[in-house]
Amino acid sequence: MPRLALVDLARGVALLAMAVFHLAWDLSHLGFIATDVALHPGWRLFSQAIAASFLVLAGIGLALAHAHGVRAGPFWRRVLIVAGAAALVTAGTWLALPHAPVFFGILHCIAAGSVLALPFLGARWWLTGLAGVVVLMVPAILFLPGLHAWQVAMANLRLHGLWQHLGLTPEGPVAVDFVPLVPWFGVMLVGVAAGSWLVRHGPVEALAAIPLPRAGKALVWAGRRSLPIYLLHQPVLLGSLMLLAMVAPGLTISPVQRAEAGFLRDCIAQCEASGRTGTCRQACGCVLDELRQDPALLAQGLGLAPAAPGTDAAIGTRAAMCFARTSPR
Repeated sequence: MPRLALVDLARGVALLAMAVFHLAWDLSHLGFIATDVALHPGWRLFSQAIAASFLVLAGIGLALAHAHGVRAGPFWRRVLIVAGAAALVTAGTWLALPHAPVFFGILHCIAAGSVLALPFLGARWWLTGLAGVVVLMVPAILFLPGLHAWQVAMANLRLHGLWQHLGLTPEGPVAVDFVPLVPWFGVMLVGVAAGSWLVRHGPVEALAAIPLPRAGKALVWAGRRSLPIYLLHQPVLLGSLMLLAMVAPGLTISPVQRAEAGFLRDCIAQCEASGRTGTCRQACGCVLDELRQDPALLAQGLGLAPAAPGTDAAIGTRAAMCFARTSPR
């Protein structure tokens, strides 16, 4: 089976997207930008799309590499390499981010998913795709309101740190990267199904013969070395930005400035969701200015200090005044 440069190209594009996301996360984490990338809906969706692309490509790669039967030696060698890389990520994040280490991230999911996908490598592509869709639907079924007893049982298991990697609890652990088998193994199975279809019905030879533009060759090169690039790019990015923050601390913003930006964003979003338009930014800016006159209340309103009795009422009074002051006449 010829190696498809198009798959390597797609993997290179996914690597580039991942580097963009990690750069944004680093800038946010170190205070170079006010946006909280870890919680921003758009950035979270972007990171999930990147994870899905890696898992689909891993599934396609499995199907192509073992199109004529599973080659045990190369298969287990690859699994061990990915699992070892996953262990390095866990160890590194445990040291750098002890409050949120990666114990089951994208590499862990690929290693475990590769083993779980073994029975599907010789199956019909449509059956593998159907299995993938079923796994993707599991969260929507398990977390229905009527299955409260199941959810309580899973929550109790979560308290003891068991089975979190399966993804059977409504909330995962605190981690900068968490890719549980449910539903993400389903994404990988969709990739295996796509690869199996290519092997049996697709023009693999024709796809392999497609010439790539010169600009794409760098991405193909990166796609063929995705694992070392994955392991090295974040330490390089984060280390460089940490050094920059030390040399030029004026480039970073304070936790208070970041919290204020988040307060404004949430206030404006809630205001606009209520149907008010045109003056939301002005009204929310007024609320923030009022809070700044009382540093203790500001810290409590921004979540930087424990809320005292009457905090919500005091903030509500100022908000009502500001919204009344800025309402259209």
